[in-house]
Amino acid sequence: MFHQIIPVDRLNDRLPASLTETTLTVYARDRLGTPADNGERWAMLILPGGGYRVHSVPEAEPVALTFLQAGIQCFVLNYALAPDTYPQQLLEAAAAVAWIREHQQEYGVSRVAVCGFSAGGHLAGCLANLWRLPLLSETLGRPSECFRPDAAILSYPVITWSLENESFRNLLGRPLTEEEQQLLSLERSVTPENPPTFLWATVTDEMVPVQNSMNYAQALLNAGVSLEFHLFHRGPHVTSVGTPESAYRRGCVNPHAAHWTELCAEWLKELYHG
Repeated sequence: MFHQIIPVDRLNDRLPASLTETTLTVYARDRLGTPADNGERWAMLILPGGGYRVHSVPEAEPVALTFLQAGIQCFVLNYALAPDTYPQQLLEAAAAVAWIREHQQEYGVSRVAVCGFSAGGHLAGCLANLWRLPLLSETLGRPSECFRPDAAILSYPVITWSLENESFRNLLGRPLTEEEQQLLSLERSVTPENPPTFLWATVTDEMVPVQNSMNYAQALLNAGVSLEFHLFHRGPHVTSVGTPESAYRRGCVNPHAAHWTELCAEWLKELYHG
């Protein structure tokens, strides 16, 4: 396995400096010339949750190692946290997608998926919805198409703005304006140009109501975006990959919901090949 930690300021020399330490960690198979090493692997940019206040450890390396085993090259972005505010996090995620594309031969990849959990799912959804935002291309000096994920994977994501939601408070440091709600309450900013999306959640999530995922799924369907949506009957927040290795407490071990990783890897590999 190839393992490397890259300071986020190396991703793009026009990326604004953040107040918090941000890094991109690579978990990739070495290029050994095997039949599977044909340059057509998926890359997955993983965005851990944590309410834009911390980075959730169970939603970082355990996810990368799970999907690496499935033949997907993984990149974990520890993006800016409070007191950094929007759009810093979105700029970093966009820069990371563009950087992976610029290094696709090195890692043997041909497409890039973005995979986020909870607040990281919100960030992944922001990139899926807003990759054409002029702010991204104007700030980072790259064409908008460089930032568009080829697929989006949202795990029990924060989607719908509310005054009580801590993630939105940390993201902005203040209440959202109506214009910001239109962009960042993600069921309101889906377009037909969103990438194909894999979405999953649990009915009993005690921190992010399952209605968030249902709102987003409906918006994607209304826009004609390709969608696979799995709703598991039970499981707490921060289920991650549902295994003992990823669980930060006993209740997060969930063998049934853990099947989402197999379903997702299969979905990715079939996505552009029918």
